[in-house]
Amino acid sequence: MAKNGLVPYPSVFNNLLSSLVRSASFDEAWRLFSDSGAKGGIVDERSLGIMVKGCCEAGRLDQGFQVFARLKQMNWSPVAYVYTALIDGCCKHGDVERAGQLFSEMSELGLVAKRNTYRVLLHGYLRKGMKGDGLELYQKMKLSGVVPSVHTCNLMIDGICRGGDVNGAFELFDEMRERGIVRRVVTFNILIRGLCRDLRVWEAERLVDLMKRSGINPDVITYNTLIHGFCNCGKLDKAFSLYDQLKSNGHSPSLVTYNTLIAGFGRAKNLPAVTDLVKEMEERGISPSKVTYTILIDAFARSDNMEKASDIYASMQKAGFIPDVHTYGVLVHGLCTKGYMKEAWKLFKSMRDGCIEPNDVIYNTMIHGYCKEGSSYRALSLLMEMGEKGMVPNFGSYSRTIEALCRDCKWEEAEDLLNAMMKLGLKPSVSLQNVISKAKGGTG
Repeated sequence: MAKNGLVPYPSVFNNLLSSLVRSASFDEAWRLFSDSGAKGGIVDERSLGIMVKGCCEAGRLDQGFQVFARLKQMNWSPVAYVYTALIDGCCKHGDVERAGQLFSEMSELGLVAKRNTYRVLLHGYLRKGMKGDGLELYQKMKLSGVVPSVHTCNLMIDGICRGGDVNGAFELFDEMRERGIVRRVVTFNILIRGLCRDLRVWEAERLVDLMKRSGINPDVITYNTLIHGFCNCGKLDKAFSLYDQLKSNGHSPSLVTYNTLIAGFGRAKNLPAVTDLVKEMEERGISPSKVTYTILIDAFARSDNMEKASDIYASMQKAGFIPDVHTYGVLVHGLCTKGYMKEAWKLFKSMRDGCIEPNDVIYNTMIHGYCKEGSSYRALSLLMEMGEKGMVPNFGSYSRTIEALCRDCKWEEAEDLLNAMMKLGLKPSVSLQNVISKAKGGTG
């Protein structure tokens, strides 16, 4: 149309632009917007507003601010939805400080922030762990007469729980009831997860009873969260009872359900229960994930059955799963515990050959294994390598390596390591210093 010299009305152009943005055809919308920018009478304030929102939704924040600058140059009449889009874009990019500045600018311009504006900024604060700023904004929202939605309340409750203040989250939960805001299954699940995280599992179960009395049926997530909580507390009988309850209430156990129970029984070294759960899981047509394989490897490694753990590792690779650092960590730990340091070293080396960098946990595990074996120089070499890679060995790695060096009459290296340890702010015990003194005395 434009190629033929025909200029559409702004309303027609804006409808087309809006349609392209809504259908996630941002590049096409941007091309149309850019081509039409030079043509007078087509692009107006609404066009620019549509594009600011489109840029932010497409993750093109810099382009969004470019268009926003053009809007300001036009002496525009500010509108809340443009600011909300930019605030949301900034929050998603982790720039909550800039988002807060835009929110303040809205107030200075006399724009009234609506529920959605508060929600996106609240989400940004809470995602960054800025609980105090989130609470302050939430209070401001209420004082402004804006009634929070159930979604906003859920965000706040989740943020407060993650910050470790479950009791504070319950205050907001009670406030929802007082304000007539309907509490849904998601709201209850967030609180149940918070209680379970604090190992307050019996309170979590009582909350499920309240949930039922409120006419809300627990879902699979509710049961999975409770099962996870009781497994973490070592209450496996109760966890299994909830698993039966989940099924009797018409729910199908999910992969998460099985992974949680297998991990719980694996930590307790109850391999028959682990095997039964895997069998039932397969009978239900649920395929194991990479997480499942890693949990199973850990279960058999904990029970000193490294042969079975290695078989599962091979099955995992055969199934097309690529082991991650956690999988390697579980295997390395099992091999080091059994004293199979040659196999542990091969696995450690294969990680680096496969472009997976061992983390500090794996390094510390290898160091402990070599110290136990009496290979003090191998332990020292890995400890030095950790420092070169910017990792800080833990107190145990320093202590065990110093002791191993002293046993090999290498007290000078042990003394150097003690000084390095102290420079990092790790205070050696009197007994560790005595070990070096005895080693020095023994060589005199």
